[in-house]
Amino acid sequence: MIYSLVVCIKKYIFVSNIVMLTVTNKHIEALNSFFDYIYILTIDSAKDRQDKIKSELVGLNYSFFYGVNKSDLDTEKLERDNIYSSTKAKDRNRYNKGMKLGEIACSLGHSNIYEDVIKNGYNRVLILEDDVVLNLNGIAKFTSLISELPNNWDLIYFDYTKHENKDILSYFKIATYHIQKVIIGLKLSHLMIKNLFPRAYSDHLKKSGFHYFTSAYAITGNAAKVLKELQTPIQFPSDHLLAYAATNELINGFISTNKLFNQQSQGELKNTQSTVS
Repeated sequence: MIYSLVVCIKKYIFVSNIVMLTVTNKHIEALNSFFDYIYILTIDSAKDRQDKIKSELVGLNYSFFYGVNKSDLDTEKLERDNIYSSTKAKDRNRYNKGMKLGEIACSLGHSNIYEDVIKNGYNRVLILEDDVVLNLNGIAKFTSLISELPNNWDLIYFDYTKHENKDILSYFKIATYHIQKVIIGLKLSHLMIKNLFPRAYSDHLKKSGFHYFTSAYAITGNAAKVLKELQTPIQFPSDHLLAYAATNELINGFISTNKLFNQQSQGELKNTQSTVS
């Protein structure tokens, strides 16, 4: 009897794995079909991450896009060449702090992708960082998600943190920020404050708020132009750029209610110098 039970369990696991593999492949193909191009941002020396991606994202038609290693950067030279502006970065930052080299390198990588999107005339692209892993439950919702998108969408977060849900305390925070803006000149526009938290939109989408992470997101060609202009010279950490553009309604942003990707280092906030706390 025990032997029969073990055999049944093994058969169940085998069948379950086949079903999950079939579902995953189906939705991976949906990603391939929907996007004109899929970027994975990495750096040349990150061979271990690239190997992990190759095993994790089998079937996805992506290309590695090689960004900038922070060890190759010099802040003073970047400033002289008008690639990075510490003055503008401090003006954007709530605490008047410039960007760290790691933030500049990350932002340069994403900005170079926007330039490539514009150059090639892509309409819809998926941008992933090299530490992502699939969220199978989220991937299974992709086809439903894209059927709910309006024609004028510009940005979809497929992974994010910060201000994920709106609750009763959110209204208090919004009201407090509006008051601080009037009294002490908080470095957020009233429109940003109003849009700080996500808002209901459809079954699988919400209008985006001010979120962290650029590990997995989609943009249109229009968004690439807006983001590239805002980030010339570099003045935002990469995730703050998306949040700034979306909450100021310069682009039409959304989040997927089910995240399609996670990070191997999930839970660690990449950028600690926030413009919003």
